[in-house]
Order: sequence, then C-alpha cells, then structure tokens
Amino acid sequence: MSNNLVGDASATLAGVWVDILQKYRSGHITLQHLQRFADMQASPFAVMAKDAKREIEKFAAKTERKLSTVFKKRIIVDPLPPEFTDENLAHWATFNFRPVLLPREDIGSNRPLKNWTKLRQFFYDNVLNGKIKPIYPDLPPTLLRGCWCLADFTVSADYTDDSQVFVNDPLAPIIADLRQKKLVGRHSNTPDGSRFSITPDEWQDVVLAHVASKLCVTRAQMRLERAVEFNAIGNLYDPNRGKFNAWEWFEDHFEDSHRLCGGYRALGGLASVDYARWHDSRYGLIAARPLVSFIR
Repeated sequence: MSNNLVGDASATLAGVWVDILQKYRSGHITLQHLQRFADMQASPFAVMAKDAKREIEKFAAKTERKLSTVFKKRIIVDPLPPEFTDENLAHWATFNFRPVLLPREDIGSNRPLKNWTKLRQFFYDNVLNGKIKPIYPDLPPTLLRGCWCLADFTVSADYTDDSQVFVNDPLAPIIADLRQKKLVGRHSNTPDGSRFSITPDEWQDVVLAHVASKLCVTRAQMRLERAVEFNAIGNLYDPNRGKFNAWEWFEDHFEDSHRLCGGYRALGGLASVDYARWHDSRYGLIAARPLVSFIR
C-alpha cells in the first residue's frame, strides 16, 4: 500500500490552514476559538460549559437547513436529547466527541446526492447479494438510523510501520491502560495508546465499554461506526474523513466472520470500503471510531 506522507513543512502548513478555514465555514471553529488559540490558551478549541448547549442549538438549526438542501426535501431535525446539557457537551468535547444528526435517509447507489462521495460499488453489490448483513433487523446497511449521535472527530494518521497514532488522541490514555493490563494486544511497534492493532473483538469486548464509561454514556449506546455512517459523517460534518492512508474498522459484518473496513485515501477515501478477514485479526493499519447513539 502507498504511504504518501507529507514531508514539506510549507505544504503541511497550507493544509492545516485549509482545514481550519473549512471548520470555520462549517461552524465547528468560531472566532472565539481562534482568539483563544492566538492567546495561546491551553485548550483553545474546548467548548465552555456555559456556552455548549447554545452552540449546539445553533448548530441544529444550521444542520436542518443543510440536510434539507442535500436531500432535496424538508428534513426536520429531532429535538436535542435531554442528555445534551452544557456540562455533558463540554465533557464530551474534551474527548473530541461532538453531536451530529444522521437523518433516516437511504444512501442508495442510484440516489443522486450533490457533492456527495458515495461508497464504492463493492458495498452496494454485496448488500444486494446478502454478504453485508444488517446489524439490526430494521436497519439495512444503506440506511442511516435517524437520530442524534456523538461522532469522534479525532484526526487519523498515515500508516507508517505500526508506530502511527491518531493526532492528540484523547482515547490514548484509555487504550494505553488497557494494554498495560494485557486486556488489549499489539504488534511490536505499536505505541501503548494507539488505536491501531486492536482486533474487532477487542473493540467490542473491552475498549468500547471503557470509552463509554469515560464519556458517561451506556455501553448499549456505543458501537463502531457502520460504513454508511462513516461515509455520511465525512460528507456532512468531518472534512478529515478519508484523508489518510489508513483503514478504520466498521460495525458491519461481511459474510459470517469478517468485518468491513474503509476510509483509505489511496483507494478512494470516503468511497473506500473493503473487508478484512476474521473478527479476531490484528492489523497494524486498521483503527476504529466509537459512535454514541441517542435513539428516541
């Protein structure tokens, strides 16, 4: 697999500024954030607890307009869950988990969606032939659930030699503790706090429960992102999805014992999706993102 690491500092800086501008235009970064950054405050992008819910209410109104435009129909955003208090929102933000609304819409292969990068045809073909199975009886693999979620906005990293880690990852201390307790495995080059080299079984049986506890949500609310969710979050909310030469595990099963993964830049980024063999396999180039759902 290719490993197009950026070695030129000026190009890297230009990319950072483009990313900042995209987040400012999308509302994820405000002038107050930039001022705190200029003042060299310790956590310039943290949401102040007293402002958190007000910011999300403004985000919800903006999201309703955006989704209605994208799906060419009126999308009515669900009321904010009662759990979305100032304190909870500020706490989740310290882990880079932020609210997103995933409307109950089918992202079918033939549905025209402007400026939307669809998953590659492999996904749709294998949904049709039954190799990609629903994780819930009422939720086909192409259908978004239709609820508020907490999505993980921590930035990924290009694969190197198993030593790569997500950028400033708030989950790193949790994972490092689990590795030190021998509850999660690794390869020889894997840093203690890396999300890579964790098997799907370890995510399900160990990691997600500990992350849920730190976020003060229930284990039942938390799972890995499905392929269609990763794709939708990348198209709608997170411009960093699919920008790195690394894979991410998805919740979707492929056949009986394999798992879907995707997001690899050189193979299509947001369109990238494939399967990796065995739910207990350890791959140095596959990480994962927890997702928290608030179902009414």
